[in-house]
Formats: sequence, C-alpha cells, structure tokens
Amino acid sequence: MNRWKDGIVAIKEGLIISPGYSFNDFKKTSFYNGQDGIRIIRIEGLIYIDNHKYLVDLFFLKGIIYRVSFVCCDREFTMECEEQRRELHNEILQQYGLNRENEYAWGKIISNYDAKGNVSSISFYYSRN
Repeated sequence: MNRWKDGIVAIKEGLIISPGYSFNDFKKTSFYNGQDGIRIIRIEGLIYIDNHKYLVDLFFLKGIIYRVSFVCCDREFTMECEEQRRELHNEILQQYGLNRENEYAWGKIISNYDAKGNVSSISFYYSRN
C-alpha cells in the first residue's frame, strides 16, 4: 500500500497517511490515545514497513498533516555516528526509486540530518494547498 511518490504511507493497519489527512482522521484510529494534535505525536513502538523498522512521528498543522518523520532503527548508531544513519535513509529512498530530495505536487520527501539536534530522518512534508 506504500506509494511514497504519491505521498501515501501505510504506517500500520488502520493508519494510512496521505495528502490532506486530518487530525480528526487520526482520532478515529486505534493509535489515538488523547494526543492534542498540536505537539509532535510519536507512534508507540517500532513500526515495520517493507522490512525496515522505524520510529514514526506525526506533526499536524491547523488540523492537517504537515510532516511524517521516520527514523530507521535497522542498525544501531552511536551519538557520534548518527550522521551515518542518513546514509541508511538514503539507501532506503533509493529502494523506492527516490533521491535524497524529492519534490511533488503534494509536497516533498527528504532525507535530512539535523546537526544541532544530532538526528537523521526521512521526512514527508505535505503542502498546505
């Protein structure tokens, strides 16, 4: 069900994120447990997608999905080597036929490394159309 180039990601059964997905949609899933929709929402536990395991965060802006972030946990990295996780993320994007930065009408998918926070992720940013 994952159609990353279309901005569609099946995170788990019952939780499929796509352009225009709303916080009200999220509230109807079994993953909703009172989150307020203003702060970043971490999906509990590791999420398995296409033979990779991830930590997954959702961020809604004005009630509509703005960002979904994936941190692949297939390998462990020390804090000093967190930037190496970005290389793993780049490899995963290549498996989907994607580059490090991909722009679409619905938004973009990027592999990024935040040196200040020392975290690497694959992030889907949804346009506010």
